[in-house]
Amino acid sequence: MKKSKVAITGASGLLGNKIIKHATTEYTVIPIHRTKPLSSNSLELDITYATKVSNLLSEIKPDVVIHAASETNVDKCEIEKERAWKINAKGTLNIAKVCRKVSAKLIYISTDYVFDGEKGLYDERDEPNPINYYGITKLEGEKQVIAHCKNYAILRTSVLYGWHPWNRTSPRG
Repeated sequence: MKKSKVAITGASGLLGNKIIKHATTEYTVIPIHRTKPLSSNSLELDITYATKVSNLLSEIKPDVVIHAASETNVDKCEIEKERAWKINAKGTLNIAKVCRKVSAKLIYISTDYVFDGEKGLYDERDEPNPINYYGITKLEGEKQVIAHCKNYAILRTSVLYGWHPWNRTSPRG
């Protein structure tokens, strides 16, 4: 039986790396990184370039794309707003459009920062109300996924903790 082909953006990040470790037994995994390859089969891609995203995903034709690539540094997003928008909103738009084109399911990793924190225990029916630029850019990413991709799931994570794959000497949250 043929294994489903799963492309994972943000493969060199904390979450992307953990997904890869757990998915490789069940799926054919294609790690995609921007900064630091963690394996010899990892492919480099800057998701902010629509043509590069289109070329790579059209070539590998994944069944599923887990889009974990993101600028997650909240303070950096406040300071470098243009960069944060380019990665979190525009980059996600690029991924969503190509997933639709190649008929890949898109699993978009978003954040609970799309909420203001006033209510707590949010669910998918609650109205987003981000209070920082990171949350604004991730919410825009969600909107791009909904508008441009037919087959998708949006996962809103909370703070992630663990050992970062390229810095084994200290935990990172």
